[in-house]
Amino acid sequence: MKQVYFLFIVALVVMSGCGGKENTSANKVEQLMFQIESVDSVTGVQRMRVSRVDESIVSNGKKYHLFIERAPSDSLPNVRSDMGLFADNRAIVRISRENGHRVFSKIFTKYSFSEFLKPTNFPHYVLEGIVFDEEKTQAGENIVLAASVTFPQTDMYVPFSITITPEGKMSILKSEDMEDLPPVEEDGGND
Repeated sequence: MKQVYFLFIVALVVMSGCGGKENTSANKVEQLMFQIESVDSVTGVQRMRVSRVDESIVSNGKKYHLFIERAPSDSLPNVRSDMGLFADNRAIVRISRENGHRVFSKIFTKYSFSEFLKPTNFPHYVLEGIVFDEEKTQAGENIVLAASVTFPQTDMYVPFSITITPEGKMSILKSEDMEDLPPVEEDGGND
């Protein structure tokens, strides 16, 4: 498996070195490739890197502390795709006021977004991540986060907007109509 990844990286380097203009498609594939932190040598399960944000933010003139951690979860079913076998992710989101009072705390998985996703594609998605949407937060009165659920190691994803009020109430909206994602044919299920 490691040899396949090595050959894939060599091919990316060769493709990006050819020609005078930048190949954004190759750059996107390379970016996706480097999100994988480890591959289990026995099971072949690929795990994304842990990402963590721990920062102060401002919403509607008030200061908050935002913590987001996305990490692979062995307690969720693995996801099989043409690119291999992947551990799904979970994301912890905590928001506190400047005085330390907790406003919001939730663990997100792809199941948090299931009502917006096609049932035929659902088993093939992973939670890619959640990030702070500073632009939308500054434009309104609420804290806004952006999330995406994706087919692993591809650029096919479904974007979401998570809005959290100053009182800690949450709502989720699908950001764009991504119904044109092709349905995935079943290949024997998840491991």
